[in-house]
Amino acid sequence: MKHILLALPFLLLAVACSEDDGDSHGIPGNANANIGLSGYSSSDSIRAQRIEIPALTEEDDIFIAHTTTVDGKENVTYSIAHNPARKHCRWTAFTFDPSNRAIRWKRDNWENTEWRGDPFQPNPEMPDNYVMTKEQINKNGFVRGHIVASYDRVYSKDANEQTFYYSNITPMYSSFNTGAWNDCELLVQGWGRNSTFCDTLYIVKGGTIREGEYRTVGTCPTVPNHYFMALLCLKNNSYKAIGLLFKHERGYSRIQACSIDYLESFTGIDFFCNIPDAVENTIEKRYYTGQWTGLSNYNIKELE
Repeated sequence: MKHILLALPFLLLAVACSEDDGDSHGIPGNANANIGLSGYSSSDSIRAQRIEIPALTEEDDIFIAHTTTVDGKENVTYSIAHNPARKHCRWTAFTFDPSNRAIRWKRDNWENTEWRGDPFQPNPEMPDNYVMTKEQINKNGFVRGHIVASYDRVYSKDANEQTFYYSNITPMYSSFNTGAWNDCELLVQGWGRNSTFCDTLYIVKGGTIREGEYRTVGTCPTVPNHYFMALLCLKNNSYKAIGLLFKHERGYSRIQACSIDYLESFTGIDFFCNIPDAVENTIEKRYYTGQWTGLSNYNIKELE
């Protein structure tokens, strides 16, 4: 479903909690929640209140929740805030939970489809000129990097296909894509698919595209200077959170661990705004790398 929110004004109103895909959203009294958003249908408003969705702003973004049907039930594959002027997403958001952590599709299977192993394609829910082309990315020294990884969404063929939309693709240095970024993708997938580690893992990923945090290279209009992951783990009604920040450079980028508060100040994005303020304020100001299994195996720089 497509939601175009250009210069979106919104009101912060107290409303009752809603249910969608078995998750709780829209906490009353939360000062920064996505509640009472102008221009939304009722179903759009519910999706905007999902826990993984950052605060929607007045930026000229398009908000889309990509969905699939699994066992007769709608599942949100991932959501995206996309900036047409930059031809790049501001963020993507998704979860690992019992409904979508299964592995039922392999990327190699694309060899036997009409895509013949290259399923990259335009996003059918937005105009082609809102995103970069393969030529703009590849001919300027970059590879087509996923924000939501292909292997993040393998619970169905349709879900995996949606990760190949060019709106989810970013220009990355090849060594960055296969280096620190890939290593942390594998960590996130391991955490998210491990029911002992989490009941639900909420993830926001992206590349920095605000002024001063991206550059133009040749005909490639937006190359982020940094990439990030914001992670919120729910286990037995208890939360823990951490931010990961990567400088976009050739070679192996140092993995920088930080609080969500630090990541918010760096990116200008208000993460996890839909959880109660008391919980949000506590978990976003602190992090412990030792709580995130395997993370300490890498060269971690702790920022805050």
